[in-house]
Amino acid sequence: MSWRGKFILQTSLFSLLALGSAYVYWRSRLEGQFQGEFIATLFLIFAAVLLSNWAALNQLSQPLQKITGQLQWGWEELESEFPEDTPGEWGLLASHLNRLVRTLRHYRQRIQEERATLQAVLDSLRDALIVLDREGRVVLFNPAAASLLGTAELERGKYLLEVLRSHEIDKLLQEVLATGMPLELKARPFPTTSQIFKIYVTPIRNSHFLGAVLILQDITNIRRLEQMRTEFVANVSHELRTPLTSIRGFVETLLDGAWEDREICLHFLDIINREAQRLQQLIEDLLPLSQLENQPQSIKRGQCHFRPVAEAILATLKPRIEEKDLQVSLHIPPDLPPLAIGENYLSQVLLNLLDNAVKYTPSGGWIAVRARPLNKKVKVEVEDSSIGIPEESLPRVFERFYRVDKARSREMGGTGLGLSIVKHIVESHGGKVGVSSRLGKGSLFFFFTLPVAA
Repeated sequence: MSWRGKFILQTSLFSLLALGSAYVYWRSRLEGQFQGEFIATLFLIFAAVLLSNWAALNQLSQPLQKITGQLQWGWEELESEFPEDTPGEWGLLASHLNRLVRTLRHYRQRIQEERATLQAVLDSLRDALIVLDREGRVVLFNPAAASLLGTAELERGKYLLEVLRSHEIDKLLQEVLATGMPLELKARPFPTTSQIFKIYVTPIRNSHFLGAVLILQDITNIRRLEQMRTEFVANVSHELRTPLTSIRGFVETLLDGAWEDREICLHFLDIINREAQRLQQLIEDLLPLSQLENQPQSIKRGQCHFRPVAEAILATLKPRIEEKDLQVSLHIPPDLPPLAIGENYLSQVLLNLLDNAVKYTPSGGWIAVRARPLNKKVKVEVEDSSIGIPEESLPRVFERFYRVDKARSREMGGTGLGLSIVKHIVESHGGKVGVSSRLGKGSLFFFFTLPVAA
């Protein structure tokens, strides 16, 4: 029997007791025993009410206690369901609650999966990301932002100006929060560094305006590459313009009648030939440099011994060495391990360094080439007795087209790309390059390190 049927039965019983009490009451009045029988009637009515309420509450509380007991230990985790063995309406209620539990469990799992996906996306972003509420306070941030700004500074609930002390960026944020339009700018948010960032601020909307997302993208390298490209184009244009102008000028002079004078004609042709060779050398230097910068993966790895390559380069330069009466010495230990670099690349490195040494060392000077093992690498040093390089020029000698003495370098046929090629070859093979000099004391010292071949 359901709790409703039991309640109706108990109510009927109470009604019968009440009717019986009323009958006793009226009979007492007729027989003249009113007072005693009235008290008995009240007692019977009170007892009937108590019994009826106790029985009804007992029928209601037993299944309810089962459900509340289940709620107390299983509702938070949603791991258990309610017993459906109770007949009637309580069993139906338990069935509906179980359906609710299963639905909540399903939605909780989806929320956890979506939260994990969102966290994985935030963790994988290389750019710093900060989510702000409509008051400009930090709500969420990714590890890149914590690494950039510091976990001590970046805390939830702080205003952006407290975290990123840049009035320019805070003004941008306030404008986005006021207008609801995305904005961006390029700025240096950290005055103590040269880093340049592109800052994107985008509003977050659904049915209401919720806040904004701020992204800081480091574009320092991109800006540096853009500047290098601009300088490269300008330098190439300048380097090509100078010999072409010279060639064109002498050709026009010859066409105007100077070719009839044999001595002048030969002199002009010699200049044209030198300028053409300079153009050829410039192009020959540009092609490998472009390949080293843009296609480092195309470099063929190899290994070679240092002494044979050094001796071959010195043999190539021997006529110029003898012409300037230079003293060249090799200091290479016999047990020097092979280097992890192809012979053609090592030849380019040594040829550029030794060619510079021969060009700029005065007659009667000296050049020393040394090589020695150093922590699973080999350090190679090329030192000469030239006049040296000013200290302010040392950090730039490996830049493309940089010359300490432009007029002298062009006079000797230099393109300004040799040391840049050396730097790219050595670094692409896992090594390092460097230079030191003592201006006026007759010393120029280049060195590079390369890994030992496995």
